[in-house]
Amino acid sequence: MRVKTPHIAKEDLYLTSGHLPYYADSMYPPMEMEGVKYYLKAMNCPHHHKIFSAAPRSYRDLPLRFAEYGMCYRYEESGALFGLMRVRGLNMNDAHIYCTEEQFENEFKAVNDMYLNYFRIFGIDKYVMRFSTHEPKKLGQKYLDNPELWKKTEDMVRRVMDNANIPYIEVPDEAAFYGPKIDIQIYSAIGREFTLATNQVDFGQPLRFGLTYTDRDNQPKMPLVIHRAPLGTHERFIGFLLEHYAGNFPVWLAPVQVAILPISDKYNEYCQEVINVLKNNEIRTYFDTRSEKIGRKIRDAEVKKIPLMLIVGEQEMNSKTLSLRKHGEGDKGSITAEELANMINEEIKTIFQ
Repeated sequence: MRVKTPHIAKEDLYLTSGHLPYYADSMYPPMEMEGVKYYLKAMNCPHHHKIFSAAPRSYRDLPLRFAEYGMCYRYEESGALFGLMRVRGLNMNDAHIYCTEEQFENEFKAVNDMYLNYFRIFGIDKYVMRFSTHEPKKLGQKYLDNPELWKKTEDMVRRVMDNANIPYIEVPDEAAFYGPKIDIQIYSAIGREFTLATNQVDFGQPLRFGLTYTDRDNQPKMPLVIHRAPLGTHERFIGFLLEHYAGNFPVWLAPVQVAILPISDKYNEYCQEVINVLKNNEIRTYFDTRSEKIGRKIRDAEVKKIPLMLIVGEQEMNSKTLSLRKHGEGDKGSITAEELANMINEEIKTIFQ
């Protein structure tokens, strides 16, 4: 279920969640109105828990999944800001899954499987899954003081990873304050490391918010919460993709998929017919109408790393075809607009199967 939550909230909400005082340094200072302190939203989690608690829940409702592509605000010191990689206003695509203990393994594994599918789609083949656990000596300080739930949830995560044969490394004393987590480190094409995704168990928030559902015996029971953030923040992921592909995006992802390059403006009318065919197939195009020689147009399209180029001259117009070039590969022969559209769409279907 997709939800949308407010950009600001009362201090009480974040005190209840425990984000205050744990994350106070990462949040913007409060705004005070009529004696009440308000904070810019730094995370979606507490807001989703309020939605869960707003209505009675039954075991029949679970698993219940809330997803939000929400704007969050983090106070980063000016020296820490870094292009798209570290910003103060960020679009967070995350979700919270409320489930029973019996449902946990399937739900947690499904999240990991979704991440692996994303990596396949984006061509990310170098990554490490880090299983972050707590440090018992820091219970009540860095971590919520509930040793039984820590052991139980860490054992559950470990069992899911082992049963699914997913390789991981275990890292002590790096869990979230409310539960164990899987952090996924990925590496760009030039070898730089990024923390991209997280899959977290949260037993602290259900306790703090008093979240319950009615079980089969009509008794109140606390759900487990899985916090997933598959691609981190929108800004950080776009920054990663720019570096990973060095601007040389695959056809399906490129902002401009096809450049139409007429040899002269007398072929513009036919070019427009081609553009209409491609746009009707939801293919993103750029029409170069400049009064430049075709060699210059091709060079400029290569510099812009547009995946496909269509050269249009007298022969192409008369035969209702196009001369196809691929970025970095050169001439690929003759093709019609319909054949090109089918080729691109079939490639995209293969990726998203």
